[in-house]
Amino acid sequence: MEDRFDIVTIAAAACIAGYVAISLNYVALYDFGLSREQVRSDSVIAALIIAALVTVDFLGKKLGNAK
Repeated sequence: MEDRFDIVTIAAAACIAGYVAISLNYVALYDFGLSREQVRSDSVIAALIIAALVTVDFLGKKLGNAK
């Protein structure tokens, strides 16, 4: 078994992530009463943190295998 994602897995993950983002946006705007600017700035901060964690994980594995 190969250690890779197929195109169906990637497409499903992207669709699910988009649906969750739309749902969270709706909840933040209409249930919690946050403004669009608050939601936008918080989502950018969260995206940067997630990207940094994924980058550290990816580079940590790459640098750990280098000899």
